[in-house]
Amino acid sequence: MKKAIIAIILYVLILHVLIPCVYYLFIGFTPVYTELIDYPALYKSTFLIISSLVLSIIVLNFSKTKEYIIKPTVEGKPISFLYYFSILFKLITFYISGGFETLISGGSSGSLSNYISLFLNPFTLLLILLFVQKERVSVIRAIVFYVMYVTLSGSRSGIISIFFVFFIGMAFEGYKYYGGKIKTFLKYGLLLAPALFIYATITRGVADIIGFDFIINQIIGRMSTLETSMLPLYYDSNHLDLDLFYLKYDFWHQLKLCIDTLLPGQIFEFDVMPNNYYRAMFMGYSESFVFENYMSVNFTLPIYLYMKYGYSAILFTVLYVVGFYKILLIFKQKPFVIIILLSVFYDLIYFFDWVMILSQFYSASLTVIFVKIFIPFYKLIKQILSKLRYFNPSESFN
Repeated sequence: MKKAIIAIILYVLILHVLIPCVYYLFIGFTPVYTELIDYPALYKSTFLIISSLVLSIIVLNFSKTKEYIIKPTVEGKPISFLYYFSILFKLITFYISGGFETLISGGSSGSLSNYISLFLNPFTLLLILLFVQKERVSVIRAIVFYVMYVTLSGSRSGIISIFFVFFIGMAFEGYKYYGGKIKTFLKYGLLLAPALFIYATITRGVADIIGFDFIINQIIGRMSTLETSMLPLYYDSNHLDLDLFYLKYDFWHQLKLCIDTLLPGQIFEFDVMPNNYYRAMFMGYSESFVFENYMSVNFTLPIYLYMKYGYSAILFTVLYVVGFYKILLIFKQKPFVIIILLSVFYDLIYFFDWVMILSQFYSASLTVIFVKIFIPFYKLIKQILSKLRYFNPSESFN
C-alpha cells in the first residue's frame, strides 16, 4: 500500500509540477486561465508543492511498516456485468440529458439518473473488477471501454486516468497479472492522448483549437498546478480581497455542504462546492455566474493549507499523507475499503476541496455497498438459471 501512495504522489509531482516546470523553462510561461503573470508567486507555489510532496515521500520511505499486498475476495465474474452496464448507463444518460452543456449548467443535478449514477461509479467498479474480483478478465478491453466513456463524456483525462489504475493496483495481488498489460496500454495510449484531448475539448463546445503550439500549451496548462496555485498566492502576497475565499472555504461552511451531500433533502442553504468559486475569487468572474455554471478550478493540498496556515502547510501536508497511510493500514484486510480510500487519495492531494473529496468518497462507498448487495443476488440468479437449464418438464409429470 505504501508503494501505491508513493507512486500517486510521484505522479502528481512529475506530471503536474516537474513536466510543466521544464516546459516553462524552455518554452516560457504562458497562462491559460488569465493574463496575469507573477513570477514570485509562481516560484513560491513551485517550492511549496515540491517541498511538501518530496518530504512526504521521504517520511513514508523511512516509516518502518510491513508492505501489505491485498488479495482478491470476490468469486466468479459478477463485477464484469456491473462494470460494463455502468459505462453504458452513464453514456446513455449523459447524451439523453443534453451532454456537456447540461453538465456545466447543473441541469442534471437532482435527476433520477444522477442519483442512480452514485451507485455505479465506473472508476470504482474498474478497480474492483481488476483487483478484488478473483477471476481474471481482459484488462485491455476494460481499460479501452473506460477511456472511451471518459472521453465521450467530455473529460480530457481519459488516458491519464489509467495511471491511477496502475498505481492503485500496486497495493493488490492482481497487479502481478495486470500490471504489465496496463503499462503497455499506457505506453501506446499516451500517443493518442493529444488527439483525445482535442476531441474532448470539442465535445465541450470549444471549436477554436488551432495550431500545434496552442494544443501543447493547453495540455501543459491543464496538467500544471502552478498557474492555479500562483493566483491565490498573488492575491495573498499583495493583500488583495480574499473574503470570498475565507467564506467558501470556511470549515463550518464546508461541513454544512458535506452534511447536505450525505443526507436527503436540503438542511442548510443550498450552495455549490467551494472550488466552483475559484474563478470568482481570483479571476474576476461574478459569484452569480459561477453559482449557476460549472466552473470548477481546484487548489492543491499544500496551497490550500498555505492560504490557511502559512508555511506550516508543508508540515501539515506530510501529516495528512502519513495519517492517510495509517488509516490504510487499519483496513488492510478489507479490500473494498482500500479501493474506496485509494480512489480518493489523488483528489486529496491534487483536487483539494473537502466537499468534493466527500462527494467522491460518497459515490465510491455507495458503489461498494451496491456491489456487496448485488453479488449474492447475482449468485442466486445464476443458480436459478443453471437449474432451469437442466430442468426437463416432461420428467416432472411422469
